[in-house]
Amino acid sequence: MKNLFLVLWLMINIQSLCAQVYTEKQSRHRFAQMTLGLDLQSSFGGNTKYIDAFGIKQSQDLPTTVVPRFLIGGTHFWGHADFYIAIPLYSPTIENENQEIQSLSGVETVFKYYPLRIEHGKLRPYLGTSIAPFYYEHENKNLAFSNGPELNYTSFPLLAGITYNSNQHVIEAGLTWNYSNKRSYYISRDQIETINMSPLYASVSYKFMFDTTIGAEKDWESGRTAEITSILADKKSLNGFFLGAGMSSAFWLRRSSYNIQNRPYIEKYNTAILPEFSLGYYLHKPDLNFGLAYRSYGSSSNSYGTIQNLNRKSLLFEATKFVFDYHGFVPFIGPNISYEKLSFTEAFEGQESINKAENKFAYGLTFGWDIRPNRIGNWILRTNLRWYPNLYLEVEPESKISFDNLEFNFIQLIIYPNRMKKK
Repeated sequence: MKNLFLVLWLMINIQSLCAQVYTEKQSRHRFAQMTLGLDLQSSFGGNTKYIDAFGIKQSQDLPTTVVPRFLIGGTHFWGHADFYIAIPLYSPTIENENQEIQSLSGVETVFKYYPLRIEHGKLRPYLGTSIAPFYYEHENKNLAFSNGPELNYTSFPLLAGITYNSNQHVIEAGLTWNYSNKRSYYISRDQIETINMSPLYASVSYKFMFDTTIGAEKDWESGRTAEITSILADKKSLNGFFLGAGMSSAFWLRRSSYNIQNRPYIEKYNTAILPEFSLGYYLHKPDLNFGLAYRSYGSSSNSYGTIQNLNRKSLLFEATKFVFDYHGFVPFIGPNISYEKLSFTEAFEGQESINKAENKFAYGLTFGWDIRPNRIGNWILRTNLRWYPNLYLEVEPESKISFDNLEFNFIQLIIYPNRMKKK
């Protein structure tokens, strides 16, 4: 983590600190700016149910919570859009009446639209949405097996608020409406109730905005970039290996048929957070990437005496084609194939009931985009998603543990070592 912040600090200090270069003109080198910051998110409302020491169902309101979050992302489309991820820095626990409850939003991927672009010294309204995983877990110490299921679902709440910008400093205040807050939840192995998670969140944030690409604009406009690109392309010097590193999240898209049939109180597995490292080769003329990536992650559940652990180790090969270039915003798409090592264990009331593992091939789709002002840079920032439909581990006949995942790597740093040597 210290190394990550060191890299980010260096990026800020070695690049131009001009934040609003797009107000002078709208060019490809002014398309996006990077932001780093913090916010405080408060939840309001919601209530749940539980069984008391006498076996009677009770209701309990959820109190207001305040969670600090780390923000990393960037403005795009010359100040008209803001994309970032918000990472909670701790998870509050509610304790009352022999109950321990966690009810919160996870790592949120936010998309905001500004009808009037962000500008110095002006208030700007925004509307937006996000990919927001919500979590709820209830431990009822009145029960013999107290751990309730880990409810985990992804929603697309609506956002609205205002932004004030002063040079590199961005201050925001906003509201988030989690309209899909009513959820079914097992308050015991065989008793299901509707709970109301927090429908409303308020946040205040501070972000520091800086530009990382405007330094190359002069060469682009003078034609020097095109000249260098042509010379290097003729020599095939723009072909070469690249290295990538970043943090990814893996979402389980469905519940497992084994749990639906045998453990209905176990919810869809929690989102996994993992580091990702990749090695690849880029071909300049066809604008193609060939890449290898390794990921290792898992999830677990401890619900009413049933403990499950699952793990996935995956070595991936993918081929992606860049499909167009919109002022340095360059989407790509392509197939992937991976070699998988899947494993699953279960213990029921202290006794191991299942221990399964399998090695297999999986097939999926990779898509995403690069922020690429030109094609000769030493490094770029990449966002990629990988989807693996119908990936599973069979633990009983016609009974499966699902690994139907969507992996989302919001910001990956891609470095081209051969270009650094040539410059």
